[in-house]
Amino acid sequence: MVNRCTNPMLDGGRSTRMNALASLATTALLGTERRPPEWPTLEGPLGDLIAKIPRDETEKALLQTAGVLATCHLAGWQPPMITRSFPVAHDDVLKTDSSTVMLQTISGVLSDGPIRLQAEAFQKLAVSNCALPHRLLPKALDAGKRSVALRSCLLPVLGNRGTWLATQNEAWAYAVSGGSETLDDDVWQHGSLDQRKLYLTASRLRDAVKARELIATALTTEGARERTAFIECLASALTLADQDLLEATLSDKSKEARQAAVRLLSSLADSRFMQRMAERLSPCITVEKKLLRDTVITLEPPAAFLNEWKADLIEEAKPKGMAMGERAWWLLQMVRSTSLTWWEEKTNLKPVELIEWAKKSDWSDALLQGWAAAQALQQRVEWAEAFLSTQIPHGSSLNVLDLLATLPLALREKHFLRLFTATDVKQPGSMSALLDRFIDSIPFDSPPLSADTAKTLIQFLKRRVNNGEARYDWQLRATLVELACIIPPVHFDDCASGWDITKDEVQPFAEAVARVGIVLDQRQQLHSM
Repeated sequence: MVNRCTNPMLDGGRSTRMNALASLATTALLGTERRPPEWPTLEGPLGDLIAKIPRDETEKALLQTAGVLATCHLAGWQPPMITRSFPVAHDDVLKTDSSTVMLQTISGVLSDGPIRLQAEAFQKLAVSNCALPHRLLPKALDAGKRSVALRSCLLPVLGNRGTWLATQNEAWAYAVSGGSETLDDDVWQHGSLDQRKLYLTASRLRDAVKARELIATALTTEGARERTAFIECLASALTLADQDLLEATLSDKSKEARQAAVRLLSSLADSRFMQRMAERLSPCITVEKKLLRDTVITLEPPAAFLNEWKADLIEEAKPKGMAMGERAWWLLQMVRSTSLTWWEEKTNLKPVELIEWAKKSDWSDALLQGWAAAQALQQRVEWAEAFLSTQIPHGSSLNVLDLLATLPLALREKHFLRLFTATDVKQPGSMSALLDRFIDSIPFDSPPLSADTAKTLIQFLKRRVNNGEARYDWQLRATLVELACIIPPVHFDDCASGWDITKDEVQPFAEAVARVGIVLDQRQQLHSM
C-alpha cells in the first residue's frame, strides 16, 4: 500500500536541476581531473538540448551544460510534474497526545523557546512514553537540523511517523541516521577541509578502525595543514589503539602535526609516550622518610640534555623570552607529558599536597606550569579541585572555566558560586561571561540546579541588577533567560518576581524579565502535563 505525492518540490524536479548545477559548480572549483563531472539526466526538451552538447572537451562541455541549467533557472522554467510513491508510515507504538494544551505548549516552545527548553520538552514526552503530535513534527525536525546538541533528546520522541517524514527530506536525514549527518564518501574524496574533518569525526564514532585507516593513508599524501587537522580528529574516541599512528606522526615533517600527536599522546592514559616521560623523571625524584620528620621529597632535574629525547619532541633550547633556565625547561616538558596519577603514586601525596610541595621547591615554575598543562589534557577531578583552591600558574593553558567543566555537577556548583559571587562587576560582561560558560557546561539531560544554588544565584543577580551594577552587562539579559531553563520548580516564582523594572537603571532588563516569565510559564505547563 502506498501514498501518492504530486508535489514537484518533494519529488525533486526543480531540486534535481538545481542539484545538478551545484554539482557542476563544485567540479569547476575542484577541477575536472580531481572530480569528473556528473552529467545531469533530464527528460523532455531540456534533456534533449543537454544531450547534444559535445563532451570530447570536458571543461568546455561542463561550462556549456552549466550555462543551459543556469539560464533555465533565471527564466523560471519548471520541469513537468511527475508522481512519486511513498511507503506508508507504520503505526506508532508511542502514545500521541494532540490535545490543545499539549499542542500550544510545545508549539510555543519550538517557536521561540531556548534550545535547552526544547530539550526539556522532548525529555518530558519521553518520560511519559509519548511521541510528538504529528502536526509539530516538521517544526521539531527543523529544530534538530539547526542544533546537533538537541538531537539526542528529539529522536526518542519522533515516533514512526516522524522517522518516516524525515526520509522525505534530505535536510532531516540526521533523524534517519541516528542523529548524525549522513556520511557521504564523496565528501572525504572531494570535500573542503572542514567537511572532511566532520566526516572523520563522525566516522570515528561509527567505525574507529576505518577512520584511523583513512587518516593513516592521508598522512602519506596530504599537505601539512591537512595532516595536522586529520591527526587532531583522533581526539574523538581516542584509545590506545591509536597510539601506533600517533607515535609514527612524531617523525612527521610538519612541526604542527608532531605537536598535535604529542598533545594526544599526553592525554592518553598508559600510552608508551607517557611511560617514557615517567621513566625519565623517576631518577630525578627522591622520596625519603626521615626519622621524627615528615617525608622529604627531593627533585633534581637532568644536568645534561640527551639527544634521544628529541624523538619525543623534547626541545633543548628554551623559547626566547622564557624566564626559567634550560634545566627547568627540560623538566617542564617532561612534567606536562607525564600522567598526573604517576606523581601521586611516586610521592604518595594528594594533588593539593603536591601543589603545596611544588610551591616551596626550587623548580616550582616548571612543576606548576607542567602540571597545569597536563591537567588541561588529562582533566582529573582531584587536580581540578586542587588548582581551584590555589592560583593558576601564569601563562599556562589552564583556566578556571575549564577546571569547572571537569568537575561533577555538585562540585561544579560549589566552586562556581564561590567564583561567581566574587566577580568584579566593574568589568562589563564579567558576570554574563562566567554564567554563560557555567550553563553551557551543563548537559541537556542533567537535573536542574540544586535548590540552594538556584536560590543564591537568583538573589545575587537580583541584587546586582536592581542596584544598577549590571546595567552595562548587555549579554546578561540573554543569560538570564538561559538560567530560567535550569532552575528547579521550587524557585520558579522567586525567579519570575522581584525585579524592580520601574528603575531607569533596570529598564534595559525589562524585556529579559518578561522572557524569563514566559519560559517559566512554559516549564510549569510542561511539568504539569
